[in-house]
Amino acid sequence: MFFLTFILMAAAVWLLWVISRNTGDALDKQTAIQYELVSLEKKLEQLSEKLSVQPAPEKKKAGNVKKPETSALSHDKVIDVEVVSLVDINNGSLKDIVSLPRIGKALGQRVIDARPYAKVGDLLAVQGISKEMFGDIKSLITVG
Repeated sequence: MFFLTFILMAAAVWLLWVISRNTGDALDKQTAIQYELVSLEKKLEQLSEKLSVQPAPEKKKAGNVKKPETSALSHDKVIDVEVVSLVDINNGSLKDIVSLPRIGKALGQRVIDARPYAKVGDLLAVQGISKEMFGDIKSLITVG
């Protein structure tokens, strides 16, 4: 009788261990999928913005053609400069915060809910912000 009880207890402990290990693996996979979905959502939003912002090509009338003006700078190379402004995590809107890499709407809302921040590093206390993610965005944020 004692032996049978021991076997049942050992089986129960083993089952609990297997269940907890599988639960941890499933949570890790779910987190990875969530990051991938956020990334895809951002790419989709960027493509949607590009498609909606581009104006329709204008049709030129044959009799209304203007010659381009020439200047001393006309032969210089044109350099495309992107102006980057820092996102203030204390005062920025949800749209501003979601514009940061790897941050979707749900995580952006958690960032807003955890305000105020004394320093940029306080963002690590928000659930879902890993050290790796923080490394990607720390040069793009500020506290105001």
